[in-house]
Amino acid sequence: MPLQFELSKTWKYALIGGVVPALFTLADVLRSSSDITFQGVVLGGVVSGYLVKRHGGTGTAAGVRVGLIGGIPALWSLKEAFLIVPTIPNPLWFQIVSVGIVMSIGALIVALPMLCGSLAGRFGGWLAERQGHPRVPTAGS
Repeated sequence: MPLQFELSKTWKYALIGGVVPALFTLADVLRSSSDITFQGVVLGGVVSGYLVKRHGGTGTAAGVRVGLIGGIPALWSLKEAFLIVPTIPNPLWFQIVSVGIVMSIGALIVALPMLCGSLAGRFGGWLAERQGHPRVPTAGS
């Protein structure tokens, strides 16, 4: 029996809105790892939020996923920090703390585009509602 894998509508529209921003983020990282912009994530979040809301989904959830997809390439900028930490002549405990700090920065690097994407997805969902597309039914109805 073949293994079937089906994406939800939220993931489909998040991939539509997140793949192009991921490529732009990767280009920013490769050009200069200190100057990364997430403008594509915002635009992708609006587009995916609008599209998923038209089909009864949640724009915020699609925007968060767009931010995740578009922000992952920014982690490449931490490669240099991970390579430098072991070469610094400090005690082991300081190197462990340094790795923890770099990992915390990595979490922030991914959290920022997810936040931007969620706000943009919410805005895209709002635009879809303004155009007369259906709202997501509440749990009680």
